[in-house]
Amino acid sequence: MSGLKKLLKEHKVTLGTWITIAHPDVVEILSTLPFDWFIFDMEHAPLDVFTLEFMVMGVRGSDITPIVRVPWNDMVVIKRVLDIGFKGVMVPLVSSREEAELAVKYCLYPPRGVRGVAPRRSTMYGAINFLDYYQRFEREELVIIIQIETEKALRNVEEIANVDGVDVLYVGPLDLSVNLGIPAQFDHPKFIEALEKILNVCKKYDKTPGIHADSIELAKKYISTGFRFITLMSDVNALKSFFIPILTELRKEIQR
Repeated sequence: MSGLKKLLKEHKVTLGTWITIAHPDVVEILSTLPFDWFIFDMEHAPLDVFTLEFMVMGVRGSDITPIVRVPWNDMVVIKRVLDIGFKGVMVPLVSSREEAELAVKYCLYPPRGVRGVAPRRSTMYGAINFLDYYQRFEREELVIIIQIETEKALRNVEEIANVDGVDVLYVGPLDLSVNLGIPAQFDHPKFIEALEKILNVCKKYDKTPGIHADSIELAKKYISTGFRFITLMSDVNALKSFFIPILTELRKEIQR
């Protein structure tokens, strides 16, 4: 076992970011930084499988694990992103044990799952023996992440966590707060109680708790409470956060 899967099994804190800009330069630039993983976002960003195949090449030569957030719990999309070489899948809007079980099955080859066999770039077009890949990938590399972002998912979080094959339970704070009827109220007792419930369930079933953080202060806070899979901003947020203070200061100087 190696890479992200090993770090998760060892209960290490891992750091990543969202990739939403459809250009391999962005991936390659960020891959020079000490991230553990990237999540390429198909759910909310304008990325498709064709584009992703070019983009993921930007992580080659690094120790960064490439993951895709698929747009839906979809067998076809999951199969295709794994075939082009991604090492992990994040599935949004999973709200029941049955949906989590389907997500896992879509990622795995028979007899445990239903993934079709035509691995393409994941075996470097045949340079890697398929049987070696078949015997190693699911056990040593594949990371399956389930998003907990609805009230129903929160009610069923213990059943979801008990699904074999799920590695990470991931909180999207904004989605969860909206679905709980407290939009962006991250200090609301209801939201804090939800996070505590997810953390306790993860500990009980030995799953990794994950969450998004928009700042270093939030990241530190979440790490201190027990989250170990932390998404730091995104490529878009990083660009904006760099220029906003510079432009603000210079505009003030110009207007004097």
